[in-house]
Amino acid sequence: MKKKLLAVALVVAMLSVVVVSGSLAYFTDTDRETNVFTVGNVNIDLHEANNADTPAVDEDYHEWLGRQVLMPGDSNTNTIAKRVYVENTGDNDVYVRVHIAVPTILDDAQHGFDASQGLLHLSSDANYLGKGLWNWGHALATTSGEYFNVSDTWNRYTTSIDGISYNVYVVTYETALRKGALTKDAMYQVYLDSKTTTDDITKANAVLGEKWNVLVFAEGAQADGFTDAFTALNASFGVPSADNNPWVATAP
Repeated sequence: MKKKLLAVALVVAMLSVVVVSGSLAYFTDTDRETNVFTVGNVNIDLHEANNADTPAVDEDYHEWLGRQVLMPGDSNTNTIAKRVYVENTGDNDVYVRVHIAVPTILDDAQHGFDASQGLLHLSSDANYLGKGLWNWGHALATTSGEYFNVSDTWNRYTTSIDGISYNVYVVTYETALRKGALTKDAMYQVYLDSKTTTDDITKANAVLGEKWNVLVFAEGAQADGFTDAFTALNASFGVPSADNNPWVATAP
């Protein structure tokens, strides 16, 4: 599944993107395992990886995993791996969700979800979406491969982080994780739109500087006593919105 399809334990991952003269981009990662909060007696870890050498990925996963150089305009090299998944490192079952924040200026949501207008795209594997898996909406999915309930809309909000506007996608894992269990990948790649021009990048850099950040927070709440992930997480953290999100909660 594609779209900005592209993650309490609250953990942060950040993807920095450096774009050079509209022709070459390098993506680098940092993990900050700070700002960890728990609700109930639970513990989770947020993982972000750019290769297939982890247990959360299938053996037949995309062969290009691990490549970290992006060449705008080249459909063969304008993609890099950016895998986001969550692990239950505590003793109790836990429901989890991730908030994936994309700078508004790069995101096609500002153009009515017209993918031809966005500069930076995230992707999620359709095999990891739907009933019992990752859900990009507000309510339980009814079929496998459904990324949000068809009668629903994206679970999305816009907020300001460090003075920059971000569109944030909230992705919920429907199945409670047992001790030691891993989710599938909430997202697995980032790619620059093939039609991106030097002018597009210049305009984005005027807002973002030369590093573009995709920010990810993970939240986990105890599964015991709740009927589903949405009920548990909304009860524990509230319904995600511009005024209620991890960046607002942890702001100094």
